[in-house]
Amino acid sequence: MSKQIYYDIQRKKNLIIDSLIHLGIYKKGNKQLYELTLQELETEYRIVNSAIHDLSF
Repeated sequence: MSKQIYYDIQRKKNLIIDSLIHLGIYKKGNKQLYELTLQELETEYRIVNSAIHDLSF
């Protein structure tokens, strides 16, 4: 994997982690957010985001 791809993935992970923390999510199960893969973070964000939208009027 090239350095650029690695940095892009890390940047995207950090953006999602920041968004989840802003929403009050700090862990998933017994794992800290930084331990999750990009795919796991994206899935968690979709789940949380859709739950928030379901609650809105």
